[in-house]
Amino acid sequence: MNPLLSIEDLYVAFRTPRGGLALGYRVVWALRGVSLSVEEGESLGVVGGSGGGKSTLLRAVVGLVKPLRGSIIYRDLDLLKLSWSQRRRVLREVGYVPQEPSQSMDPKMSVRDIVLEPLLALGVPRKLREYLLESVLELVDLPGDVKGRNIRELSGGMQQRVAIARALVTKPRLLLLDEPTSSLDVSTAAQILNLLKDLRETLGLSYVMVSHDIDSVSYVADRVAVMALGMVVEVGPTCNVLAEPLHPYTRVLVEPEGVEGEVALDPETACPAYRWCPWRRGRCAIERPKLVEVGKRHLVMCWRYV
Repeated sequence: MNPLLSIEDLYVAFRTPRGGLALGYRVVWALRGVSLSVEEGESLGVVGGSGGGKSTLLRAVVGLVKPLRGSIIYRDLDLLKLSWSQRRRVLREVGYVPQEPSQSMDPKMSVRDIVLEPLLALGVPRKLREYLLESVLELVDLPGDVKGRNIRELSGGMQQRVAIARALVTKPRLLLLDEPTSSLDVSTAAQILNLLKDLRETLGLSYVMVSHDIDSVSYVADRVAVMALGMVVEVGPTCNVLAEPLHPYTRVLVEPEGVEGEVALDPETACPAYRWCPWRRGRCAIERPKLVEVGKRHLVMCWRYV
């Protein structure tokens, strides 16, 4: 059986000024050969530091950035080969919760209008829209009287619930979550994580959840992928990755208290951890290995295991 979502050898680059328009532009690689898959009913967590490419990966799936090469296959359809109208119909099955809900929703709009926005774009009849609105607000534990309130009147936790409701209103099979707890206090973040766990079980959803917080991801995810400078350096079952991290960068994320000295990632070497890795070899600076399987479904990008 094929995966629900399969991302294969995906590359995304952006042009940024070199310090002034007169100096021209330089190319910055956001994704460098990323390959990942998500099975039906599975929850995949994607972790790593800022600039690792996590958010760009989700944005590429929903068509907000254009890859230079690679494929994004959802239910056996390569999204990058579809017309925009075809892709929009397919992506009805993919819900997207962007980072910072307060910045992704029009502050002048009511909760009702925000949640119904995707249904209006799809031409869903009014009676069905109202039914779906009531249903999805109940799913995310929001009271019915919140519909008429302005989004900026709500707390951060309630705003995040609205963002989740908007992503769920089209009844997706796959939910993409970009840092869903990053702007919340500890107790509110825990409530959102519990809600996501309950929704997955109730609706039979598949998740891709991006976060810099490996503890949050481990609570929700069956498998974890670790990204550094646009590359997947390790991926495997959550319990395996947390108990026995194989790549040096994963070790830094899992066991930060044991880190000594500078651990900055280096974009100029084939392995981003080359300069401080205790296992480095000469070829690590110039040649990037493929992900190799070390245990059951546990893969790592490291010459030490080749």
